[in-house]
Amino acid sequence: MLITGAGGGMSAGINEILARAGHTIICTDVNLAAAEAASKKIKGLGGQSAAYPVDVTSEVSVVGLVAAVERDFGGIDVLVNAAGLLDRKYLVDHDESSFDKVIGVNLNGPFRMIRHFGPGMAEQGWGRVINISSIAGTTGYPYPSYAASKAGLSNLTRSLLLDFWGTGVTVNNVCPGVVDTAMVIQAVRDQVKEKVPTENIVDPKEIGSFIEFLLGEAAKNINGADLMIDGGATQVFRLFDDRPESFR
Repeated sequence: MLITGAGGGMSAGINEILARAGHTIICTDVNLAAAEAASKKIKGLGGQSAAYPVDVTSEVSVVGLVAAVERDFGGIDVLVNAAGLLDRKYLVDHDESSFDKVIGVNLNGPFRMIRHFGPGMAEQGWGRVINISSIAGTTGYPYPSYAASKAGLSNLTRSLLLDFWGTGVTVNNVCPGVVDTAMVIQAVRDQVKEKVPTENIVDPKEIGSFIEFLLGEAAKNINGADLMIDGGATQVFRLFDDRPESFR
């Protein structure tokens, strides 16, 4: 199993659950020190792990990672695209470079990883691709670069079913709502009881447990789906009351 962005806050909970379930976890991150720290924690839990650097926006970096993983492990059977970037800019604050940067990590990155690791999973006749998306990909959202990247990821996932048809590889998006990580600002946390029917913030370990379910036989026919873990927020409320001043 390979996880991008493995050194991030959400990944910590994912790593712990999957390590305790006995999976060998290849931790990758643009920050090698963060990947190594995550790998060390996994080993401390009794799991098997290794760490590698990767910049998912770089073709050269991803190709190098593929070569290293094939050399050391022979390939992978599970790819979790967890690397992500949130830029809290409204439309009027973005320039082309800042918008492209978010798209590069959140959408082009998973595409690049799947394009290079997917054929190996298809050849072996079984695989799971799990993209960590967001409810922002299915609802309106104040920050257009993030929303566009996650919406694009949803349609990319559905479109890839044609490529993996009959191969034993499934591709799904896990779409969390408000997750308990350092990325979530206090203003958002303060809205949870008003906006989320369960009144809960999502624990990263819940995401790890759901990923573990998707790896099992009971989930073999879940494919091409946007799978919400949001306490019902997207079904009944707008999650954010946030608009740029210049548009009011």
